[in-house]
Amino acid sequence: METSIFVKVALLLTMAMLGGGLGAWCGRGIRSMGAMIGLGILFLVGVFGVFLAAHASPVIGIAALAGWTFVSGLFIGPAIQAYSEDIGWQSVAGCFLGTSGVMALCGIIGLFSGINFGGMGSFLLIALFGLILVGVVGCFVRMSRTVNIVYSALGCLIFAGYFLFDFFRLGHSENTWEKAIQLTMSLYLDFVNFFLHLLQLYSQLHHK
Repeated sequence: METSIFVKVALLLTMAMLGGGLGAWCGRGIRSMGAMIGLGILFLVGVFGVFLAAHASPVIGIAALAGWTFVSGLFIGPAIQAYSEDIGWQSVAGCFLGTSGVMALCGIIGLFSGINFGGMGSFLLIALFGLILVGVVGCFVRMSRTVNIVYSALGCLIFAGYFLFDFFRLGHSENTWEKAIQLTMSLYLDFVNFFLHLLQLYSQLHHK
């Protein structure tokens, strides 16, 4: 009996979360700007690398996914460490559990509600570009606490939308390992981005 696409993605996503968590733990002490730039480039290039590897063969694709999620953990590890020093590890863990809960709820809605979320893709992409643009501007222009709260809340909203969209795609996807790897990457990125925006939101609200 062939393994369903849902089981494939569940297994791969578990592997991805473990790899990302291990990477974040190992990378928590990274302070070098050069190392962060290098990891950022590896992270971005790795997105395309995993897609190509998944197309080549399932085994290569899964190995590439495991390596990429570890690199992603190294890349975001310093940010998570900084948040832990700012709001405490208990709050970071709470945000992680909150992200998991939102993901699970959106997964149930996206998979079983019967609502067609397929048309959300183009709107979410536009919103994502806007979010990235504001984030880049924020690197050079100091923004107020209110703007940061709105920005992080919108980030959570956008990636909650991506949860719905990607789980809907999961429910209507071809049952292949290539598709499973691609969907796992998408859901993993949704999770990481929602988690980071939720941490930012909590941090802003924490400092009144």
